[in-house]
Amino acid sequence: MQDILRAVSNSYKDFSSGQKKVGDLFFQEPIFLAFSSALEVGKRVNVSESTVIRWTQKLGYKGYAEFQQILQRKLAEEHFGKTELKTAEPASGSFIENLLDADIASLMKLKETIDEELLLQVVDAIRYSDRLYVTSNFLDYGLAHWFATWLNTALGHTETLMLSDGQYFNRLAKLKTGDSIVAFVFLRNTKSLIETLKLAKERGVEIIVFTDSQDSIAAGYADLVIPVSLDSNLNIDSYTAVHALLASIMRFIYVKEHEKVKKNFSRLESIYKEKDIFFDEQL
Repeated sequence: MQDILRAVSNSYKDFSSGQKKVGDLFFQEPIFLAFSSALEVGKRVNVSESTVIRWTQKLGYKGYAEFQQILQRKLAEEHFGKTELKTAEPASGSFIENLLDADIASLMKLKETIDEELLLQVVDAIRYSDRLYVTSNFLDYGLAHWFATWLNTALGHTETLMLSDGQYFNRLAKLKTGDSIVAFVFLRNTKSLIETLKLAKERGVEIIVFTDSQDSIAAGYADLVIPVSLDSNLNIDSYTAVHALLASIMRFIYVKEHEKVKKNFSRLESIYKEKDIFFDEQL
């Protein structure tokens, strides 16, 4: 990462005024350039897509794609180099240590197997949906509610789509092309969920399924399938890897929709203050 920073710093004086805007954004938010298109970067700083591409060529890269690929790798190396964890010896440590080691192993497996291009497709599907609905088996309701709540707060276009909700049929009737559904389907497929996905498919809705089995019935209705393994000990299933993956998606959305998310959270914070919701932590 340091070599890219040095290259930008050394070349800065030779940049055009537009290229300097791109350079400034890189210094402030390198992760935005790592996971956004040249067009998105250009819009962020009010320059053309071609200006962004020429900026990378000025740094010695063939184009934006090569620069982005290398930047992504450098950021990953920098991050994981600081957090790399060693796997514990089998049967060593206390009971709680072994359980936590199992969660750590599931995170490491996720790190090694995740398809980042697929993940970014999911991020864009969520961002560009006219309306986004989140559904799940009743066993995964907490996961769906948490994810939908954050997305609606951040983007303002998300609702849950659960049979137990009084608005279920009303929302079901409104499904149309341009909408998307995120479905959490772990362990077992409920009949009501499959019926929801079947109807959504008929209406032309884009379906995104998070599941521990790509062979599940729900995956057969999906446009995008994101496999995530669950760790199970003593019949208690750990969703650690699922939460980590969703947190990554949320962070990508925050980066790509920064102004909208910031504005929506600021509006919510104003209501909190107006209604005196929280105790003053400074007291």
